[in-house]
Amino acid sequence: MPTGRKQSQKKLRVAVIGGGKRCRSMLEMFDSRRFQRLRAEIVGVADLNPEAEGLRLARERGIFTTTDCAELFNLENLDLVVELTDEQELLSNLAASKPESVGVIGHTASRLFHDVVSLYQQLEQTEDEASMARCFNQVMVDATGEGVLVLDGDYRIVRANQAALATAGLSREEALGRYCFQVSHQAITPCDSPENPCPMKRTLATGKSAHAIHEHAQQDGSTHYCDVSTYPLVNRKGEVVQVLELFRDITDDLAQRMDRRTAAIKADLARLVQEDKLLALGKLVASVAHEINNPISSIYNFVKLMHKGLANGRTKAKDLLDYQGYLDLCAQEAQRCSRIVDNLLSFARQRSPAPCVLNLHALLDTTVLLTGHRMELSGVELKLSVPAEGLDVWGDASQLQQVFTNLIFNALEAMPQGGSLEISGGVLPQEAKVWLEFRDSGEGIPQESLPRIFEPFFSTKADGHGVGLGLSMVYGIMREHHGQVEADSELGCGTTFRLVLPLAGKGEELGEGEGK
Repeated sequence: MPTGRKQSQKKLRVAVIGGGKRCRSMLEMFDSRRFQRLRAEIVGVADLNPEAEGLRLARERGIFTTTDCAELFNLENLDLVVELTDEQELLSNLAASKPESVGVIGHTASRLFHDVVSLYQQLEQTEDEASMARCFNQVMVDATGEGVLVLDGDYRIVRANQAALATAGLSREEALGRYCFQVSHQAITPCDSPENPCPMKRTLATGKSAHAIHEHAQQDGSTHYCDVSTYPLVNRKGEVVQVLELFRDITDDLAQRMDRRTAAIKADLARLVQEDKLLALGKLVASVAHEINNPISSIYNFVKLMHKGLANGRTKAKDLLDYQGYLDLCAQEAQRCSRIVDNLLSFARQRSPAPCVLNLHALLDTTVLLTGHRMELSGVELKLSVPAEGLDVWGDASQLQQVFTNLIFNALEAMPQGGSLEISGGVLPQEAKVWLEFRDSGEGIPQESLPRIFEPFFSTKADGHGVGLGLSMVYGIMREHHGQVEADSELGCGTTFRLVLPLAGKGEELGEGEGK
C-alpha cells in the first residue's frame, strides 16, 4: 500500500476460484463504475477450464487468469480468495498453503459475499434512481412558468422553484425556512379569513386539494392577484406531511376580463339608453300625433273655405281680407307643427354628445311643447315657474331633454286620475349653480323604495309599464354633467325631483373634459 494512503481508501483485492456463471456475475457486479460504495476489485481468476465464461470475461478485461489455483497467491497485495467450486479438498489445501495475510472463504460463505455485493448493487441503483428522480423533478419544477412551493405543516417553505423566487424577489437561501404568508402576503400571521381563505389549511385538514384567489403583496408595494392551488404530499401511512402549492399571476388576465366586461356593459348600457329613449319617443309620438292633428284640421278647413269662396267667384274686398286672416292662421299653425316635428326629430336623433351653453328655460319650453298635449289628455295642469334668464348651463341638449322628458312622464304616470305638475327653478349664486324642481301631486313613492329608485331595472310601476331604466338614465346623465339629482316623496302626497347643475361659467371646463 503506498505511503500516506488511508486504510479506508485501499481497495480490497479479491481472487476468484471457479470461472463459471457465478464468477461472471461477480465480475459484472464488481464494475468499479457502478460500485463507488463497495471499494473492492477482482485481480485474478482461476479455473481448470480455460474456456469457462467467467474466465474468458476476466481475460477480456485484462485480469490475471490461470488454470492453477496456487498461482493466485503470487498476486501482489492479495487480500481475499473466494472459492466458488464447493470442493472441500480444494478448500482445505488452499487454507493450508495460503499466506497468513490472505483470507479464504468457501462456497457457502461466498454466497453470503455474493448477496452482500448484490445488496450494494441494488442500493446503488436505488440511489441513482432517486437522484435522477430528484433532478428530474427539480428540472420540471423550474421549467414551469407557475410558482411552485413545497411547504411543511408549519407553513414553512421547504422548496421553491425559480418562478416563485422571482415573483417574491428573493434568493433560494432567503426563501427557504420562511413562512409562506411572510413571502406572499408580507404578513405575520397565516392568511386565513373569509375574504382570503387559506387553501393550505384546508388541504392539511382534509387531505384533498384546495383552491383560492389571493392578493399577493410584492416587494415594491404593488398587489397582484394569484390563482392558488394546494395538493397534499403524503407518506407511506397516508399522512399529509407536506403541501405542494402552485400559484399563477392572473392580474393581467383579470384586467383583460374586466376591460372586456366593462366594454360589454357599456355597450349594453348604450343599447338600453337608446331603448329607453325610444320608449319615451313612442310616448311623444302618440302625444304629438294628437297635438298636430288639431292645427292640420284647422289649416284644412281654412283652405277648403277659401277654395269654396274662390270657386263661387267671391272676390269682394271683405272676403280678401278674411282670406288674408285665414292664411295668417294657417301659417302660424304650420309653423307650430314644424317646430313640434323638428323638436321630435331632434330628440329621436341618435348622436354623440355635443356639449354647449344651454338655457334651461328654452330647453324646458321645447320639452313642454312636445309633452303638452299628453298632459292635457292625462288631465294634468302644468305650472311653469322658471326664470327666462340666468339659467345657463354647459351640457348636451339631447341628454338634458331626455332627463326632463323622463321626469315629466314619470309624473304623468304617477297621476293616472289627473293632478298638477309644477316645474320651478332658480339660481344658487353662492354655489354658482342652478336648480330645477319637478313637483307632482301623484301617488308618491314608498319610503322603503325611495333609496333604490335610481338603480337600473328597479321600478315601482306595474308590470308592462316600465323596465326601471328611466330614473337610472336621469342619474347617469346628471353625473356626466357634474350635477346632482335628489328625490323626496311621501305616499299620497306626491313626489319632488330636484336637479342641481353648475352654471356655464363655472362648470364649462369640467363639462368639456368629462361630460362628453
